[in-house]
Amino acid sequence: MKYNIRRWNPLLIAIPDIGIGIMWGSLGNVMAFFGYMFTNSAADIAKIYSLAAIVGVFTQVIVGILSDKTKHKWGKRSPWIVFGMVAAGLSIAAWPLATSFTMFLVMSGITCTLVNVAQCAYYTMVMEVVDADQVGYANTLARTTATLGGLFMGALAGFMWDVQHPEYTFFAMGALMILSTILVLPLIVKERPENYISSEAFRLSLDFLANPEALKLFGITFLFFAASTGTNQMATSLFVKVLHFDVHVVGKFGFINSAASLVFGFTAFKLIDVFNRKHIFTFSALGLGLTNLYLLLFLREGVSAWLLYSWTFASGIFFIGGNVCMYTILSMVVPKSKLGEYMGLLNLFIALPQFIFSNIYGYIIDAGHAMWVIPTVAACYLLAFGLTLTMRLKGPRELREEVANG
Repeated sequence: MKYNIRRWNPLLIAIPDIGIGIMWGSLGNVMAFFGYMFTNSAADIAKIYSLAAIVGVFTQVIVGILSDKTKHKWGKRSPWIVFGMVAAGLSIAAWPLATSFTMFLVMSGITCTLVNVAQCAYYTMVMEVVDADQVGYANTLARTTATLGGLFMGALAGFMWDVQHPEYTFFAMGALMILSTILVLPLIVKERPENYISSEAFRLSLDFLANPEALKLFGITFLFFAASTGTNQMATSLFVKVLHFDVHVVGKFGFINSAASLVFGFTAFKLIDVFNRKHIFTFSALGLGLTNLYLLLFLREGVSAWLLYSWTFASGIFFIGGNVCMYTILSMVVPKSKLGEYMGLLNLFIALPQFIFSNIYGYIIDAGHAMWVIPTVAACYLLAFGLTLTMRLKGPRELREEVANG
């Protein structure tokens, strides 16, 4: 490695993802719990998720393109990450000032915009400060630290529900988001000079339409998040409000998902670069499809909470595998000079389905057809499985040869 330390960079650059994990980990529990203090409608709660998604659609594409062209003494990604996360953390601390659902919706939308500013630049930087044969390793570590943020949110969810102190919850969220970023960037982990000393003039293009593997990746990503929106963001509406599981059952989803992600992270962080990413992606999509078919067969009101816990753990394992592959494969199929732009596009295909399907699921649940959600989720994952089979990617040996040849 020409800059920083090869051995430590994958671990160090993973630390800021704790803050991002805290934010998105709050959607399915803390933000829903707080939102239900102002409304009793699943469609209203879905507006929080759809707003978070729609600001991501625009923000991440714009920031991806702009960060590719940024020239700053910290680099081209670090300024966006630091300023975005610090501002987001401060804005979260103001959430308890909300006095109505509309006010909370606007405030959370501002925070989501700021986190999206940081996120696109961050996920791009993860792949730029490590060598090509470490990208899978670095992405796995980053998703593992994001899991720690989600684990923290699982603890805060029950605390806020029981003692009614959102100000403590939101202050803790904001503080950890800020600290996990500024303790690493830009002083400890620095960007490689060759990545930002020179930059091309700004030019918006549609080159990605001529990249079949990128288009397949975007399609699979869309299907993954169309599916996960139904069982993650809508978890409180589906399992608590409709199926009448105790709120603490859903509160434990965060812990169980986190445990699954940690199991994956600690067992696969060195192995992820040994296997072909296509095979991991395919296995993850198939596993998610079958896991949700299992839920469809046995889920009903009054069933043991352990059904949900086992489903949550299995889904967590498969989803984190697929999520790591999304970002790792992106670095394999796009031009290095446009990695930020393509990262923005990938995040568009993460945010867009969440915007569309959170509203669809919300109206379905309010209309009394909540049991349609799980079949839709399973179908999306199985379609994604079919699409992964068509991908053509370099294997680990070819990637190692690229690094060896400079």
